[in-house]
Amino acid sequence: MDPQPEFMWIWRAWHRLSASRQRFPQGFSVALGATVFESSPGMIPWEVVQAWAQHHGYTHAEMALLDRCIVAMDRVFIEDWAQRMKRRMKK
Repeated sequence: MDPQPEFMWIWRAWHRLSASRQRFPQGFSVALGATVFESSPGMIPWEVVQAWAQHHGYTHAEMALLDRCIVAMDRVFIEDWAQRMKRRMKK
């Protein structure tokens, strides 16, 4: 995906802050008694987004926009991850 140039700051923040994403361990039982352990991604914490915004000197409105966009992007990312996991488990 190629975001419009005026929104690249949001895209860059989301990618950079993904390293701070919470991870949740979970296990799955599969055929023949095997167990698979994966860590599912969680949302990027609000405090991390706030610190990023403060570091870059964003206004309150810019911070609010960034936060809403990161939440929306995280939802899409996590749903995509879950769908890929379901496909893997069906194999």
